[in-house]
Amino acid sequence: MQPTRSSLKRLLSRGLLALALLFAQQQAALHWLSHAIEATQAKASKPTPIEHCDDCLTLGALGAGATSASPVLPVSFAQHTLTTLPPVVASPAALRLAFRSRAPPILV
Repeated sequence: MQPTRSSLKRLLSRGLLALALLFAQQQAALHWLSHAIEATQAKASKPTPIEHCDDCLTLGALGAGATSASPVLPVSFAQHTLTTLPPVVASPAALRLAFRSRAPPILV
């Protein structure tokens, strides 16, 4: 019965962690929305760096944890061109040994 208890604890802890991250990201999004509403009402295009509150610093890392849409990649059309390359000629290199194996020196 011990393995069942430990697996249930592990499942419960992982589930609670997932819920905590989900609600933390929701809180970060709602906090950003409150600043966006204030900026819209004040007709300010962009807040100054001094206007950040403590919640912005706390929730800043969680704001981009899970995005609602995938990033849009720019579409570019590739055009293939034929190029002529010079032929590759293999040049034989002289054989060099990395080390020379020998016996220990003889002390006379």
